[in-house]
Amino acid sequence: MCMKNNIEETIGKYLPILMILPLAGLAELASLYSIQALLPKLSEVYNIPLNQVGMILSAEVGFLALAMLFSGTLSDRFGRKPIIFYSLLAGGILTLLCATASSWPMLVVYRALLGIAVSGITAAVTVYISEEVSPALAGIVTGYFIFGNSLGSMSGRVFATLMMEHVSIDTIFFIFGGVLIAMALAVKLFLPTSRQFVPTPSLQLGAVLKGGLEHFKNIRVSLCFVIGFILFGSFTSIFNFLAFYLHRPPYELSYTWIGLIPVSFSLTFFLAPYAARVALNIGSMNALSLLIICMMVGAFLTLIAPSLWVFISGIVLLSVAFFSAHSTVLAWVSSRSPNAKGQATSFYLLCYYAGGAVMGYLNGYLFSWQGWNAIA
Repeated sequence: MCMKNNIEETIGKYLPILMILPLAGLAELASLYSIQALLPKLSEVYNIPLNQVGMILSAEVGFLALAMLFSGTLSDRFGRKPIIFYSLLAGGILTLLCATASSWPMLVVYRALLGIAVSGITAAVTVYISEEVSPALAGIVTGYFIFGNSLGSMSGRVFATLMMEHVSIDTIFFIFGGVLIAMALAVKLFLPTSRQFVPTPSLQLGAVLKGGLEHFKNIRVSLCFVIGFILFGSFTSIFNFLAFYLHRPPYELSYTWIGLIPVSFSLTFFLAPYAARVALNIGSMNALSLLIICMMVGAFLTLIAPSLWVFISGIVLLSVAFFSAHSTVLAWVSSRSPNAKGQATSFYLLCYYAGGAVMGYLNGYLFSWQGWNAIA
């Protein structure tokens, strides 16, 4: 009975965090990756070549990555909750402005600014969890935040695909912008204020650079930076060109059916927190190795797929393993950094999103040259 009461007390203590932070991650990623589902339509509307239309996502993710250099440091100075709130609010306003874009370059600029605006969310959330949640549960709570991220990636793509056939692209921007603003208000009202946060004394450039260098000197942490680059770069490349590939022979799927494939991301509700538990038992790096192997097996299945169902099974395996791997690395970086945790998390996310921007763009040329085999 005592153990049951302790569990209930723990759940009650962290319930607002477990509700608000995954929803914040959902709103962020839904707005960011709704644009990925719109790439074929944007290519037609703005008459942009196939190998160049992915630049809008690369701009979005690339500037998000660059902003990571500062967002973690800002959260170390001004607090986690304020950074989360203002990031969501600014992201919502910029998404609304996308509906007013009168040209392709203007839309790309707005999406790049959106990337900058929301850069503080993941960095601040991850450190907030490591500071405010007990160490035994921090990895599991991070897993649920990553579930919110994956659900956002899924819902952004799926709903954008479904809405694209019934409403204008501008209306889609208005909807996702409204969701971000509503989520900002929810954070302001319901997310508990940090109790363990201790602000850094200043924002002096020398101190910031010195702290950053310490993270890169930590071999294990810097290795995670490289892993993040490769993980997200590979995942972004797959989903940038998945719709183009499946829409062509031999599969010839409609964009609506293709847009439903990311529903598989919802499996991370069970598997990302489970991956955190496995990491506690066998070690984070061992768990990560197993997950990367699962990603490779998933990609291999898409190459040898004798049928559509085998192909989709490969994509599902790759996707679930990716989000679980990301959750594992993110929790590990935040917990193993001795100081300036927000900055360490930001450097990881910088490399992570830089991988998506660089590899996602360059692999467009590989896809135009050698097709799906080059991507997988």
